Amino acid sequence: MIRKIVVFFITALAIQSTKGQAEATNGYRNFPLIVTLQFHSLSMPFKNLKGNFKNIGIGIGTEVSRNGKQNWVQQVNLMWYRNKNVGNGWFIYSQAVWRPTLVNNLYTELKLGAGYMLNSRPTESFKQQNGEWISVGKKGKSFFAIPVGVSLGYADFSNKIDVSPFASYQFVLVKDYNESIPLVPQTLIQIGSRIHFNY
Repeated sequence: MIRKIVVFFITALAIQSTKGQAEATNGYRNFPLIVTLQFHSLSMPFKNLKGNFKNIGIGIGTEVSRNGKQNWVQQVNLMWYRNKNVGNGWFIYSQAVWRPTLVNNLYTELKLGAGYMLNSRPTESFKQQNGEWISVGKKGKSFFAIPVGVSLGYADFSNKIDVSPFASYQFVLVKDYNESIPLVPQTLIQIGSRIHFNY
């Protein structure tokens, strides 16, 4: 299943890149390297922000312009996070990003997308079989997820290698996390940078 999702996202990026490979007048370049430090929490939006910073992770990704400029892009990201309370996990997702400039090179972002989350259990788990409890280890579960985010960052495309730092807050709705609650909220605080190379 993960392989199919990865192939889908790579194919979508390849198709999108053939539509708009030309660089815009502002110097934007497709396929930057996006690196992030992630902080994960199982919580409602803007609740328990302090708790996020106990659970660290890392991410890597890239993006392609949808209109030849930096203000409308499609991102693909893969992240790993550690969470001792609910279990460690992997999250692959793609988001459409609207990136308007606020002033000079300062910008904000609004993000909406979909992805696939694989979460392990924090401790060994058991299931009942023929009247006995049998260990199933820490094997986890996969979920469909919808990430919605906002970011603030700085971009300057005047150099050969441009580093664009940003900070993001992502609210993630996870489907079928457990049987009693159909949608479970999670949050991500992300600090990172887009690195645009001059090919």
